[in-house]
Amino acid sequence: MPLPSKAKTTLLHSRIVERYAHFLARPEERLRFLRHTLTLQAENRERLDEFVARHPSIARSKYYQRHYARLLDLMLYRLIVRELGRLLPSSAGERLKLLRQHKAPRAARVYFSFYRVRHVIHVALVAAFFVSLFGAYTATAWSARRVNTYLSKRFERRVLATDAASPNSALAGAVNHLRDYRPEKVWLVESRDGYERYSNGGRIITEFETGNRPRGFVALPRSADLTRVKVSAGGAEVQREPVGIVYHTSESDMLPFTPDQNDSIEARSRGLLEYVRRHKSYNYLIDRFGQIYRVVRDEDAAHHAGNSVWADEKNLYVGLNESFIGVCFETSMSAETPEEQLTEAQVVAGRLLTQIIRSRHQIDDANCVTHGLVSVNPSSMLICFHYDWARNFPFEAMGLSDKYKIAPASVSHFGFTYDDEVVATLGGALWSGVKVAEDEFNARAAGERTTPEELRARMRERFREQMNLSYRFRGEQPREGELSREQRRPAGESRGTTD
Repeated sequence: MPLPSKAKTTLLHSRIVERYAHFLARPEERLRFLRHTLTLQAENRERLDEFVARHPSIARSKYYQRHYARLLDLMLYRLIVRELGRLLPSSAGERLKLLRQHKAPRAARVYFSFYRVRHVIHVALVAAFFVSLFGAYTATAWSARRVNTYLSKRFERRVLATDAASPNSALAGAVNHLRDYRPEKVWLVESRDGYERYSNGGRIITEFETGNRPRGFVALPRSADLTRVKVSAGGAEVQREPVGIVYHTSESDMLPFTPDQNDSIEARSRGLLEYVRRHKSYNYLIDRFGQIYRVVRDEDAAHHAGNSVWADEKNLYVGLNESFIGVCFETSMSAETPEEQLTEAQVVAGRLLTQIIRSRHQIDDANCVTHGLVSVNPSSMLICFHYDWARNFPFEAMGLSDKYKIAPASVSHFGFTYDDEVVATLGGALWSGVKVAEDEFNARAAGERTTPEELRARMRERFREQMNLSYRFRGEQPREGELSREQRRPAGESRGTTD
């Protein structure tokens, strides 16, 4: 029986911890609790995996494989109880009131009660141990006849009583209940002139909302042989509903995030919003104070991704303007290091907006990715045409699995590669999924009895065909932002983040 993947386990545990985070009143406390608990849980899993790796017989055990996920869950609940014990009010009555107010499961309330009196329970267990030793000593003085008589009368009833009162059974029931938890569907609570309010607390400002061309794209079956299968505009099934989210940075000028800069920061944000609306650059923008703005409506395509590739388990998507919603954070990469800076309000707002979009369009976690991981240059066959969020995006804080570990389809399917500029800009190393994708592409070339270079040349033409097909669907020529780096960037001009 295969063990659950780290990505799946992380996503599941994130949802469980998120539920208990609502016991905390302040958003920053919830986020701190979420991050810290999930980090400690990841360390617990690594220690467990290292221990099992040193003992192969345990790893081969069917019992271990069957109960691995439950063991991780028990470790998680221990961390949740411990961390909440530090953050919740010290009064037992206030804690119980919070638990009831947030409708925590009865098993969770019992668990919290046991945790509060854990020291008393420990003392009682030690005392019970010594009492049992004394009882065992006394039992040895009985005659064999008395022992046999006693066991024959009491054995069956004692076994039944033990099974019914087993604390492990009660805890396992709580684990099974919480493991099935899924976030509730997010719905629109209120829509007024200038804003929308949602059931998860998200608030979307619609002051800058505008339209653009309707979406239209073709999803390529991932199982298809892309060197032979060709999709024509006439025979293709055109889809209109977005299937994913691409996260961006605005790369605009940043002022110090201090109280004395409030007015200037607001003015910069409004100027950025005017620019984004004029160029229809993104579907959403989150400013530095965590305010969420809708710009291009969800049903319309924004010019945010251009030449780009991503894939989920079933399909391959080329040219993500049409198929993915663009979400931009007002932030910028540092001049010295490619590390984006988000305010805590932006992280909270990003998580709420992610929940809203995923609930509205039934978007899978696998299709929530960053611009740096999907952007490509078809002229040079290089990845990372844009660098925003090519590293350090807080996937976990957004309630998502880590996409830096996923093989990018641009490399594994189309054979895109990288140069020294890309590696240097990312601090000397690419994300781990690139190496996995390279190995997949090279294995595919070997299976077709050709070289990676020859296969790459064929796939470059296929990529261009698919991009041209997307242009025909919307009846226009490529925009300037969708040309290659060499075609569009004057000498000395810095690279932007939208297409």
